[in-house]
Amino acid sequence: MTYPEGGLLHDGHMSVTRAKGRPRGIPGEMMWFGVLGLLQAGDGAGGVHPVAGARQRVLLGALLVRANRVVPAAELAEIVWDGVPPAGAAALRTQVMRLRRALGADAAARITARGPGYVITLGAEELDVTLFEALHQEAGAAMRAGRWSEAVSVLDRALALWRGAVLLDVGSQVLRDECGEHLEQLRVQAMEWRVDAGMRLGRHDQLVLELRDLVRQYPLREHLHAQLMLALHRCGRQAEALEAYQSARRVLREELGTEPGTALQAMHQRMLVADPALATPELTPLGWGGLGLVVPRQLPYPVAHFAGRAAELAALTGLLEREGGQPSGVAVISAIAGTAGVGKTALAVYWAHQVAERFPMGSYTRTCVATTRQGNRLCRPM
Repeated sequence: MTYPEGGLLHDGHMSVTRAKGRPRGIPGEMMWFGVLGLLQAGDGAGGVHPVAGARQRVLLGALLVRANRVVPAAELAEIVWDGVPPAGAAALRTQVMRLRRALGADAAARITARGPGYVITLGAEELDVTLFEALHQEAGAAMRAGRWSEAVSVLDRALALWRGAVLLDVGSQVLRDECGEHLEQLRVQAMEWRVDAGMRLGRHDQLVLELRDLVRQYPLREHLHAQLMLALHRCGRQAEALEAYQSARRVLREELGTEPGTALQAMHQRMLVADPALATPELTPLGWGGLGLVVPRQLPYPVAHFAGRAAELAALTGLLEREGGQPSGVAVISAIAGTAGVGKTALAVYWAHQVAERFPMGSYTRTCVATTRQGNRLCRPM
């Protein structure tokens, strides 16, 4: 897997970000911590402090992925010793002391004991994860408004923060499971957005090489296949565009036993009839579901016959309407509770299909998996 630097759209080639040092654009005089790749801790003098001890790296990683939140000492001990912590608090205090010593005075001062545990206090731009998520949100707003050049610039900055897989040198699968999948999905979405914006700017000829590489890395993401087909079509390479569809179809049938989704099939049909609307769109805000942009719809199929639950459906819709009055950037997160078998999933899926059109950016399904204290799964993903 490769991790591109910013500016990819300018020449259409993949490149690998520096494994050491700060990501491009991060000033040397700023405190800096990073988990998007090798664990990093930089001081305000431009230096990067290596954390040699394996347990100290796990400890720092656990604090960073929970930055600005107090992490109970018992929870930290569970993570640092992989579910088998030593008795007493002295061992954890020793690891904290060694970590502070490795970080140097300025960085060490950010780690403090508070209440029942420890916290690392960082500004929004001092940790690559929080900066990436903020840039991702900013790029999404630019995409929805049709500000394609701005979106490309912001996404370049966001993707340049990635230096490798999350917590690459931290020996804790628990930490990687906790945040790795979520962050990787945001990263792939950011790459898809950048391609979408580049297509709107007429850069399809520069995007073909990148898209071929992305399709190899993520062969089950139909959006990427559709983007590759469209880029090839707009380059006048119709035969290759149609072959790209057949390649996607083979992969989906071999790996999942399914045919391509309706959006990808529709793209194929439009190419077969040489639909003139597939030409490069004008530089105007066409909306998230406009020409050439495959909107992800990943909801499970609803039950064939759903009856009742009118009050619950109305309550869920009420929560959605209430969210419209929230300040920008504030999301309402809701949960449906009930005993096993009462129909929680059926209700959620049925309601989600009813309101899907209110989410023009698309819809995704996430499976939450419970684990034991030792990190063993209690259930399998659906």
